Amino acid sequence: MTIKIYNENRLTSQPFFKDLIEYLAQHDEVMLRQIHKDFADVKNIDRQIDSFIAAGLILRSDKRYSLGFHVFNDSEFDWETLKDKIAEPQKNIYESPIFIEKESRIERLLSQSILYQSLTNQTNQVILNFMTSFSYKEYPQNTGIPQSLANYFDKVAKNLPLTPLETEVYQMIGDVDPEYALKYMTTFLLKFMRKEVVKSKSDIFVNVLEKYKYIEKISEKEYKCLLKFSEQVIPEQKYADAKSFIIAQIQQTTAIEPFISLGDKYRLLE
Repeated sequence: MTIKIYNENRLTSQPFFKDLIEYLAQHDEVMLRQIHKDFADVKNIDRQIDSFIAAGLILRSDKRYSLGFHVFNDSEFDWETLKDKIAEPQKNIYESPIFIEKESRIERLLSQSILYQSLTNQTNQVILNFMTSFSYKEYPQNTGIPQSLANYFDKVAKNLPLTPLETEVYQMIGDVDPEYALKYMTTFLLKFMRKEVVKSKSDIFVNVLEKYKYIEKISEKEYKCLLKFSEQVIPEQKYADAKSFIIAQIQQTTAIEPFISLGDKYRLLE
């Protein structure tokens, strides 16, 4: 069995952790001396293992080591009930790591499911709404995954591999503070509430919006917005257990176009 990890954190993203859990998934009642022997090249191995144990990711009992988490597989789900089931767009939230058997139906459906995203800022009440693949962090080489500004900020913050488009954006704005960038981007986009065409000098933030095809340059100093202003609200749902989250998430397959919404219209007029 090989294991796919979603919602990775600092510990689960470490190469040794991934190697160790694959090893423990294939060996029963492993003792520390055997781990030392089979991972002789790993530095600070005891300290790393202790950190995994402290987090509950690895179990130690009677000097033997085993996995401290559940690995989901296809046999645990009622596929007749879930068959072709599609839910209304919803932001499903589960913050802990999820462990799935690789090459399973569950892995495929999770990877193909849709993640709804939003970006807000403290300058105004503009909310930028996007969609992307649930697996956007894991497969940067897949250019078929809808790319979004939310993806970019998240990947840069977590030092994750970038797509070719995101690499171009990085060359333009680097690891800019998202709050700072969104202040200028949303202020510019607000102008399209009253005008179909907005005049503006080209700057890096306008160029990034154009790169993502959120706006279109129609003349030397004129732009039109390709995002619609909408009152649509995509609700959020937090989950306490991984299985409930998985069931809800694989039902998220409804594509949406990126749009702009306003959190509080009245504040914009102050």
